[in-house]
Amino acid sequence: MREIIVNFVENRIIMGVPELRNELHDFINRADERFLKMMYAMSREYNKPVIVGYNTDGSPITQQNLKNRVKAASKRVKSGDFLTQEEVDKEVENW
Repeated sequence: MREIIVNFVENRIIMGVPELRNELHDFINRADERFLKMMYAMSREYNKPVIVGYNTDGSPITQQNLKNRVKAASKRVKSGDFLTQEEVDKEVENW
């Protein structure tokens, strides 16, 4: 999980996360509809899974999916479940 550390300076006072939350809550409570819709859209985008690539069929590969695939591949290699380059070359010749 990623951690984001944010410090804002207001009147030369550094705001930590709790103060920033309170300030944003107050601001949202006073905001107009346009601002609220922008904040909502931004929040929805922020929470979407990070797409790092696409499969050959066009379906997205998320960051979490890629991590899972790498872990599974690593387990296969550690257990000896892999082909050597020579074995791959022989298979390619038979295509």
